[in-house]
Amino acid sequence: MQPAPSGKGSVERQPIEVAASILEIGGESDIEAGLQKAIDAKDTIGGIVECRVSGLPIGLGEPFFDSVESVLAHAVFAIPAIRGVEFGTGFAAAKMFGSEHNDAIEDSSGRTRTNHAGGVVGGITNGNELVFRIAVKPTSSTPKEQLTLNWETGGVESFSVKGRHDLCIALRVPVVLEAVTAFVLADLLLREQRLPRTLAR
Repeated sequence: MQPAPSGKGSVERQPIEVAASILEIGGESDIEAGLQKAIDAKDTIGGIVECRVSGLPIGLGEPFFDSVESVLAHAVFAIPAIRGVEFGTGFAAAKMFGSEHNDAIEDSSGRTRTNHAGGVVGGITNGNELVFRIAVKPTSSTPKEQLTLNWETGGVESFSVKGRHDLCIALRVPVVLEAVTAFVLADLLLREQRLPRTLAR
């Protein structure tokens, strides 16, 4: 994704890079070990996927309803099986002091010493790397025997899902997350007139 130059004689901005990767499966940073846990249990398992975006300009987003976090979270939760999203330090921020969590500004470009905010302050991009993670639930279609209501008999009975189903949905998510993130950011760039509305061939 390449933002449009801001005007005649302006310096061309670096391209925006969007990359998502699996951080853990079933609490294991070793993906194969996480998958093996599910195989051994004859069950399915969830995971955590992280997305990082570099090259974003300062000033995308709005301070309230259309904050970068709000717009991204709205789109991310449209991906099936997503159960949570966190930006920057995320839930770990609840255990930190304010002095620890604050990102000290190092220069006039807005670069900060740390990036606990994940590249967004007050709903607006600050020029640092955008970092967020999503929680992906285990596949509901599991061969593990479970209990549920039988609507015909009115009783609770055991059942097991047969056939081929994903062991771990998180394996499919990175490319989807990259696409969703890219179209949200493209929309934000269009709003700020940093992308042309029509692309020349």
